[in-house]
Amino acid sequence: MTATGPSRQPHRPDSELYPEVAAAGSLAAALSQCAAKHALDLGDVRSSSDGSSLTFAWVASRNPQLGGFSVNLGSVERVFIVSAGGRGVTLTHGSTDDLEQVAAAAAAWHDGVGLVELQATTPFLEVGALALAHERGPEYAVAEKWRVYLEEDPYVDLEMMRAANAEPRLRALFPYTSHRALGFSRCTGWPFSRDMAAIEPLGDGRYALRHHAEEFRAAPNYTAQEAAALVVSRMAKTWGQAVAGTEHDLREGD
Repeated sequence: MTATGPSRQPHRPDSELYPEVAAAGSLAAALSQCAAKHALDLGDVRSSSDGSSLTFAWVASRNPQLGGFSVNLGSVERVFIVSAGGRGVTLTHGSTDDLEQVAAAAAAWHDGVGLVELQATTPFLEVGALALAHERGPEYAVAEKWRVYLEEDPYVDLEMMRAANAEPRLRALFPYTSHRALGFSRCTGWPFSRDMAAIEPLGDGRYALRHHAEEFRAAPNYTAQEAAALVVSRMAKTWGQAVAGTEHDLREGD
C-alpha cells in the first residue's frame, strides 16, 4: 500500500497585513462582511472554483456582457489587487489598501454600472480608452486598437501597419502583435481567433506570412502591400467585422 503525503494546506492571509481578512477566515468572507456592514450588495462572493482559496475573491455582474470582478491579496505589503472584465477583455484594474473601497467597487460592478461611473465611484480603478471602446462595441474596439498602433506605438513596423490598415477587410479585424508579427482576429477578446495568417517583418522592407499550424518559411517574401493582400486572399468570403467575445464564442456562432 502506498502512503499518501499530507494534504496541501491553502495559503493563509497574513494576519499582520490583513487582520480583518485573517479574522474572517478568508478574503471572500471578509469582503462579504465589509459589504454587509456598509449595506452594499455583492451577490454571492466566491473564492476559487473549489472554494479552497483564502486569499482570492470573485464577484459576478448582473450585466450579462460582463464577467467577474476578482480580488487578490498582495504578499509583501498590504494591497488588494483588483481586475475586472468580460468576454475575454480586461476592462479595469487597480489596487488599494482599503477593503471598503474594494467592496464599493465590487458592488458597483455587481450592479452593472458603466465604466465611467465605475471609475467615478472608485477612483483607484483605471479605465483606458481601449476599455471604453470595448464597452461601446466591437467595431469601436477595433478602430481604437488600429489607432493606437498607427499613431502611438513606437515599436511597431509602421509600413506593415499602414499596408494592412489600407485593406478594408483587414481594417475590420482586431489587430494584435506577437514577436513583431502582426496578427488579425475575428473576435476582440482573448483567446483570439487563430484562423488568419500573420505578417512577419523580415527587415529591409520585406515581409513573410506566418500561417497557423503551418511551418514558417521566410521565402517567398513580399512587400508590405503584397503581404496584406495575400492575407486577404486567404480569408473566407463570409468573414466580416470582428465580433465581441473570444475564439470559443466565435466557434459557437459559426
